[in-house]
Amino acid sequence: MSLNADRPYKMKLREMENALKYRRIPYPKRSVELIALLAISCTFFLFMHTNKLNSRLKEMEVKLQPSEFSALGLTGNHISGHDAGKHDDINTLHGTYQYLKSTGQLGGMTTLHLNNTRRAQIQVAFFNRPTRVGTEQLIPLLRLLSAYNDVNLVLNGPVTSVSRVRTTKEQQLEARWVSKLDQDTLYIAHGNWLNFTEFKRHKPIYISLVRDPVERIIHQYYQQRTLGKLSIRRRIYAGHSQQSNAWYKQSFNQCVRSGSAECQYIQYSMEDAVEDFKRQSLFFCGNQQDCLPFNTPQAVQLAKRNVEKEYAVVGTWEQPNITLTVMEKYVPRYFNHARYLYNLHKTAKQRTFRRYPVDADVLAMVRRNFTHEYDFYFFCKQRLYQQYMALQLENNLH
Repeated sequence: MSLNADRPYKMKLREMENALKYRRIPYPKRSVELIALLAISCTFFLFMHTNKLNSRLKEMEVKLQPSEFSALGLTGNHISGHDAGKHDDINTLHGTYQYLKSTGQLGGMTTLHLNNTRRAQIQVAFFNRPTRVGTEQLIPLLRLLSAYNDVNLVLNGPVTSVSRVRTTKEQQLEARWVSKLDQDTLYIAHGNWLNFTEFKRHKPIYISLVRDPVERIIHQYYQQRTLGKLSIRRRIYAGHSQQSNAWYKQSFNQCVRSGSAECQYIQYSMEDAVEDFKRQSLFFCGNQQDCLPFNTPQAVQLAKRNVEKEYAVVGTWEQPNITLTVMEKYVPRYFNHARYLYNLHKTAKQRTFRRYPVDADVLAMVRRNFTHEYDFYFFCKQRLYQQYMALQLENNLH
C-alpha cells in the first residue's frame, strides 16, 4: 500500500481518537450527589482516625521518645489512667514538671528544702487521717511495715469522740499524750492538725493523705447506706427512729437532683443537715473557728500553710506508688521498704477505690461548690510531685 493511500486511514483513526477523548459522558444528577457525599464521608472518617492516632501518639510520647522528662524517670508508668492525655495539666505529674521547668523553679528544687521531717522535735509520726481517703487500704501495709522496721503502731488515742473540731481540752489532752509516746511510734487517728507549739509540746512528724473532694463525699454517701450499716442501726438502735428503706436505696444522683438537705453543699455554711466531714481542708487547717466555714479561701489558705510548713508528706492513695516512694525517702524510719512490701502483697484483684455510678451533670453540679476544696487538693498533689521530682533530680531514687 502506498504512503498516499495510507494517509486517509491515519486521519480517520486520529479523528476517532479525538472524538473518544473529548466526548462528554452524561452522568445522572443523583450519581454526582452520591459521589460527593461519599467523598465528604471518607474525608470526615479519615480526619477522625488521624485525630485519634495523633492523641495516642501524644500519650505514648514520653514512653517512646527520650527526653528530659523520661531521663528523670518520670515516665508514663507514674501517670494514672485518669491523667493520661493531660500532660499539659499542671495538676498532673508531667504538667507540674513542665510548669516548674518553664518558670525556672526546677533547678532550685531540693529534697532538703521540701522535707519537714528534720523540723520535728520528737521521733514520733502523727498520721491524722481524713475520712475516706484510702487509709483503710493503707493500714494493712502499715502493720507489715511496723513489724519490718521495728516501729510501734498505735491506732487508738485518748480522744474517742468523733467531731468536726475538738475542744481546747481535747486538744491539750491529745497533744500531751502524743508528746509522751515512745520513740519510733506511728500514731494514726481521725482528727484535725494540732498546734503542738501552742500547747508547749514538742512537734511530731506529720503525715497524711488527700483525695478528690467530690469522690470523698460520694464514697461517704454510699458507706452510710450499706447493708451492714442498716443491720447495725436496726439492731442496736431498735427503739429509736430509723431511716426508711427508700433512704437506703436512694442514689447520689437522686439525692442531689431532689435537693435533699443531705446533698446540699453551701459555701460558707457552718452548720450541716448531716455531719459528713466534707471539709477535707479542715483536717489540715486545725480546730479554730476560721477553719470551719465550708469551701472558703481563708480556711484553705491556712490549710495550705500547714501542709507546706508542718507536714513531712501529704500523699494520695489515688497514686500509691508515687506516695509510697516519697514517704519511703522522706520519712524512712517508718516507711523503709514500703514499695517492696506493697508490691509484694498487693493482688491482681486489688483496686485503689471503688467507683460509684454518678451522672456527669451531677458531678459537674456538685464540683462547682467545691472550688476552694479542689484548690487545696491540687496544691497537695503538686507538692507531692515536687518532692518526687526532687528525688529524681538528686538521683536519690533506687
